[in-house]
Amino acid sequence: MPSTPSHQARARRIDRLMAFTISGGGLLIIGAVLAMLLFILKESVPLFIPPQSRVVGTLPAPRAGGAWVDESGKAVVLMSRAGGLSALRMPQGTPLPVPAEGPALPWRTFTALNARGEALVIGADGRLFLTRLTWAKPAGENDPAQWTLEPRWQGGLRLNQVPDEILHFRLLEGGGLGGGASIRIVARTGEGLLWTDTALDPAVPAAWNAVPTDPSVHPTAAAWSLDGADLFVGTREGHLLDLDPETGDLRSSAEFAEPISTLGFVLGQSSLLAGGAQGKLAAFQRVRVNGTFQLQAFHGFPRLEGPVLGFQASQRDKRFLAWTATEAVVDHLTTERRLFSARLDGPGMAALAPRGDLILHANEATGALSLWSLDAPHPEVSFGLLWSKTHYEGYEKPEYVWQSTGGTDDFEPKFSLVPLVFGTLKGTLYAMLFAFPLAVLGALYTSQFATPRLKNAIKPTIEIMAALPSVVLGFLAGLVLAPLLERMAVQVFVFPFVVLILAMLIAPLWSRLPQTFRNAFGSGREVLWMVPVLLAGIWLSSLAGPWFERVALGGSYRTWLQTAFGVTYDQRNSLVVGFAMGFAVIPIIFTISEDALSSVPKSLTSASLACGASPWQTAWRVVLPTASPGIFSATMVGLGRAIGETMIVLMATGNTPILDWSPFNGMRTLSANIAVEIPEAPLHGSLYRVLFLAAFLLFILTFILNTVAELVRQRLRRRYESI
Repeated sequence: MPSTPSHQARARRIDRLMAFTISGGGLLIIGAVLAMLLFILKESVPLFIPPQSRVVGTLPAPRAGGAWVDESGKAVVLMSRAGGLSALRMPQGTPLPVPAEGPALPWRTFTALNARGEALVIGADGRLFLTRLTWAKPAGENDPAQWTLEPRWQGGLRLNQVPDEILHFRLLEGGGLGGGASIRIVARTGEGLLWTDTALDPAVPAAWNAVPTDPSVHPTAAAWSLDGADLFVGTREGHLLDLDPETGDLRSSAEFAEPISTLGFVLGQSSLLAGGAQGKLAAFQRVRVNGTFQLQAFHGFPRLEGPVLGFQASQRDKRFLAWTATEAVVDHLTTERRLFSARLDGPGMAALAPRGDLILHANEATGALSLWSLDAPHPEVSFGLLWSKTHYEGYEKPEYVWQSTGGTDDFEPKFSLVPLVFGTLKGTLYAMLFAFPLAVLGALYTSQFATPRLKNAIKPTIEIMAALPSVVLGFLAGLVLAPLLERMAVQVFVFPFVVLILAMLIAPLWSRLPQTFRNAFGSGREVLWMVPVLLAGIWLSSLAGPWFERVALGGSYRTWLQTAFGVTYDQRNSLVVGFAMGFAVIPIIFTISEDALSSVPKSLTSASLACGASPWQTAWRVVLPTASPGIFSATMVGLGRAIGETMIVLMATGNTPILDWSPFNGMRTLSANIAVEIPEAPLHGSLYRVLFLAAFLLFILTFILNTVAELVRQRLRRRYESI
């Protein structure tokens, strides 16, 4: 039927419509990918936004020697020798009611309120009291103006000697008032340090004990360890000592290089903060070295101006407040970041809200309260922590560690991405070592040597493998392959050698067979003759494996690995992941490689054969180089699949984020880590955003890999297009 103008116009309209549809679909796909990338970036960028602080204001207040901010940040409690306790509503500064009871005024000495609102007070009559501050809040009332401060006083011990200053105390055996709790106190007099352990029973007077110290040591600060068994002492000579309080024996020591003016703790009470008379700030911990505990300086912070007067820790994370007469700062222990810095108008007492979002300074001379707010939502994350070794609490040296959660609220998050990137590369490497040679050589044989009938059977069978869900492969690898490989590891190891020996023995026999038989059943069917060889290899390996383990490995390959190399065999290890992930990658590489090899023009192979080259020489030196761009593309596609694989790694390995190339250990990949951690990540929390950063990293890694692959493929294509 002849074409008419109307038919041509209709065809053009359909062509334009299809071109628009195809172009629009492509643009939508690109837009969707970019939108995902932008969303991931949006959730990751807040990790690196600098902390923000601002001046809230200055309020008139009674002169105070101590200050404490309530959990809500809406009330401040002040302590003074003359006036005792007073409370203010924040940020208005209006007074809040305070009960009149308490130690007799004026107080002779008192400690600063700790984060839980606890303090020791010695009244005018020389009696010792412990208080914990609580608030009486009417039901459903959130207005601090309606709250009533209710300090609970306990003790009233009459002291036979009133110290000049109480340096530190520690509640033990229950950690609260009553309930059999005891309290350890260390104080200072003109003669030295005193300590006592009392139950705060008024009927039993406190018995002070002198802390035996060397006459050349001049204590300036002291603090109890968490369990009260160790007494940390800072000296004028610049030494930090760990003493037995009863005998004065020196358990360990560390150099501070300047007189120590104050000691404190961060959240968890395991990291000891030391402040110097010249503004030095450092953190110490007790670590076990060669079977004994030693003091170790493991974090340092920028120096302050003048003597450090005190510390106060946040109750939410590892940030802490330190101050001098002219400066107040908030630093983070793990990252060593300075989150806040402000100038002060004179000496006084500073306080940090339990949430770490409010800083207060009470001027000792004027009584004025200066307030600052601090917005630092992710202080535990920094670029250095993500990519560099970090010295964590309880570790002898800096390490790359991923551990996002712990068993207690004072846990120190560890967000190093290095073990996850390492695990991703390690899992991909073992998968490709298994999949690449099998897939490419199998594709080469199928495309160049197999008979058409055998090829039509092999290729669809391998392509069907791509339809196996990853969760099924992971399930089989974790529950079937891993125990089987553990039980028959030696047999698996000797299997390739046994098959190689069998092939070398059988190959000469093939040449002795009649030519007619070899032509009829040999060419293009070699893979069928390998089946009985492989079966025989499996049978012989099952016999040779136990003998080899008994003779060469001392009867147990696991013991031999541990003794000879210090390697522990984990049941779910990198070999299991390599086998399982390899089965997922083989169909992709095989299919694309086979198509590339089959697309090589027959004229090239015919010319090579006509020049006298053997079929294997032709395949290796002509077909394989010509198809190399396609094979490289297939390899990169398989590599991308292996990098992004989640379920197989999640189910087939121990999921341990360690840095070890051993094939007998597990690992944790970026994708598996996201799958494991995201259900437990609080919305917009640090873990949540770090996981999005890991997703962005995985996205960029795949993008770079695909870009490099395309550049190499184009170069190979230009190199061989003239053949």
